[in-house]
Amino acid sequence: MPDDPRNRRRYNFYAPIYDTLARVFTATRRRAVEDLGLQPHERVLMVGCGTGLDLDFIPRDVAVAGLDIAPAMLNRARRRARRLGHVADLQLGDARELPWPDATFDVVILHFILAVAPEPERIARESARVLRPGGRVSILDKFVPAGRPPSLLRRATNLVARALFSDLNRSLEPLLAGADLRIEADANVGAGGWYRLVRATRPAGLA
Repeated sequence: MPDDPRNRRRYNFYAPIYDTLARVFTATRRRAVEDLGLQPHERVLMVGCGTGLDLDFIPRDVAVAGLDIAPAMLNRARRRARRLGHVADLQLGDARELPWPDATFDVVILHFILAVAPEPERIARESARVLRPGGRVSILDKFVPAGRPPSLLRRATNLVARALFSDLNRSLEPLLAGADLRIEADANVGAGGWYRLVRATRPAGLA
């Protein structure tokens, strides 16, 4: 399995303060999960689950799994799941090689990972692989607007952002096209619209 020691160290370091830093996106996370229209007994995978903040909005009658590369983040996610009454399969691992079989999940949540992790195209393909045909994907992250290059301000800010937490200049559409995922809804959110909230699907005709 690929290794990512830099991100593991980074997010182990961020784990104690991550919930505080991410609080600004609480309402957006709620909106993202609610827009999925989760149904009882559906199977949901949180890729790059972090401290499990999305669990706050996932119904307890949904089967939840998750994966993260940072043990400190994963430990907090497990504690959150127990506190909320979720029976969740939360595993340590690399999102570029998910440990679940094809077509295991009805929904995949990709919040704050595709603009953070290396080789995001592999993560998108793996997410599509474990998603059943007709399944839904929620994406929340920092992507440039469709069909537009990053602004000068964005490129300048990215010099610092890439070293600290994320790449601000990634384009989402090529990642999803390579994974056969189709955008159904797309909204600019947070921080002057530098973030995008996207719902995509894996076409039902794909085996």
